[in-house]
Amino acid sequence: MFDGWYADPEGAVFGDTYWVFPTFSDDFEKQLHFDAFSSKDLVNWKKHERILDTTQIKWLRQALWAPSIIEKNDEYYLFFGANDIQRPGRDSYDPDNDINHYGGIGVAVAQSPAGPYKDYLGKPLISDFYNDAQPIDQFVFQDTDGTYYFFMADGAIAIWEN
Repeated sequence: MFDGWYADPEGAVFGDTYWVFPTFSDDFEKQLHFDAFSSKDLVNWKKHERILDTTQIKWLRQALWAPSIIEKNDEYYLFFGANDIQRPGRDSYDPDNDINHYGGIGVAVAQSPAGPYKDYLGKPLISDFYNDAQPIDQFVFQDTDGTYYFFMADGAIAIWEN
């Protein structure tokens, strides 16, 4: 269908269009953008290239992955993990690698699922470890009662109320 390697797909339906938001799979230092794919019929797909990248997320230096998207009030919020944040005491922590000392879960916003997305906060939404959970691999959804939820590793947080 399309060239390239992709992982961690998030599927969504907005209006009459199906969307897939995957991780662009490559070495961490090259994994610096998201593409998206849309279809009206699940047969014919359109690629939307670089809907988010380092030009919009200035604190992103490596490892952009695991997108999760939600629509609220005609805006689209794209959550993502970035920089493979580590902390002292973990085997993967490298005191000489400042790239993985700052990062976590970020959020970007756009007027369309196809972007372009811009950094919503100018910094990570969550950059600290809670209950020893690395701030990565988030998932967002709206429950049937209208409450929006945000999940990461070991817990859930309601992020918006109606």
